[in-house]
Amino acid sequence: MLDAITSAGEQTPSRTVPEMVIIVTALVILVALGYSVYPIISPFVLVGGLVYLLYPLREQQLAGRMMWLSIFIFLIWFFYSILGLLVPFIIAFLISYLLNPVVTRLEARGVPRWASSLAAVLAMIGIVVGVLLFILPIAMQQFQGILSGIGNIAEDISEMLKTGSIFEALARYGVPVERAQEFISHQVTPRLENVLTNLFEGAFGFVTGLSSVILHVINAIIIPFLVFYILMDFRDILVTIGGLVPLRRQERVFEIASKVDKLMGKYLRGAITVALIQATISATALWLIGVRFALVLGLMTGMLNFIPYVGLITSLIVSCIVALFSDDPVTPKVIAVVVLYLSQKLLEATVLAPKIIGTQVGLHPVLLILCLLVFGYFLGFVGLLIAVPATALLMAGVKEWELKRAAPEVANERM
Repeated sequence: MLDAITSAGEQTPSRTVPEMVIIVTALVILVALGYSVYPIISPFVLVGGLVYLLYPLREQQLAGRMMWLSIFIFLIWFFYSILGLLVPFIIAFLISYLLNPVVTRLEARGVPRWASSLAAVLAMIGIVVGVLLFILPIAMQQFQGILSGIGNIAEDISEMLKTGSIFEALARYGVPVERAQEFISHQVTPRLENVLTNLFEGAFGFVTGLSSVILHVINAIIIPFLVFYILMDFRDILVTIGGLVPLRRQERVFEIASKVDKLMGKYLRGAITVALIQATISATALWLIGVRFALVLGLMTGMLNFIPYVGLITSLIVSCIVALFSDDPVTPKVIAVVVLYLSQKLLEATVLAPKIIGTQVGLHPVLLILCLLVFGYFLGFVGLLIAVPATALLMAGVKEWELKRAAPEVANERM
């Protein structure tokens, strides 16, 4: 028996060496083949080849991780490539997610789900059509009026600097007046006008962006239908997605998804509600104060309300600048604008945010400012909009990880 085992062990290398030679030769030929046809190789072929080679070895840790990593990278490439096609579906799903609680409440009161879904979609269409017909034309007209007033502000500031007493003070300190005037005319004034133009275009860019969205007629037609069908079968869609999760991980995944839904759902719906309230208050108050272009300033305030601190400062600065070229008297209007925005911030911090949004997001101000800078640096204006919910999700994940790590330690202490 021992001799049989020994002879079998001695025969193993003799069978393994030819197999290894064949495998290495096949790999060399495969690489050469891939190099010869690399212009037509797509990620589909690459990921298919990797899965084909690694799937029999998936039980090994390294091979399994390489296979899943390749699939994950492929999925990132795939969804990035078809992102333009997925935009209406993503928008429709987000709208359905926001409207689902309303539809669910109507269904609980005896209204058929198809009827409540249809009512929600019709209400959404009515709001969008009303904005496009009545609000957007006025906002665009006011936006153009603000941009045209920038040049006048720059010229007025330039003239004020040229004829002001500042040059007398400079002359007393030995600074040549002519050189100072030339510097202000050729350096300060053009740059000031450029800064003001960029400020307004950045603040009101969403208005022009909204006008470009109108051109996508196909998406505008598809999205309402998608919202209706997604709302009708929202629960079934979630069940189907949940069925893709392995059984051993479903409970944990569902627990995390429930926490994310509780956090993000309330924040998104609450933030939108607060933004609409702030936009209405701003537009109405600015109109009563006598500041020009109150409608577009109110829309800007509502949009920037999603960005903590930065949104308030930007809205305040832009509104004060617009108040400067409104009708006289100017000074009381500027003071009233400052009081208005500070009062709105106080109202939001003490009443609106605690009552509507709640304290679930609760990020430290230092962390909030840091995440605004980071997301704004990498993703621009969109990054500023998503900085708060994205950071809240990251912090929730960190807390879950800390609880999971602390659980074994607590169990050991009890033992």
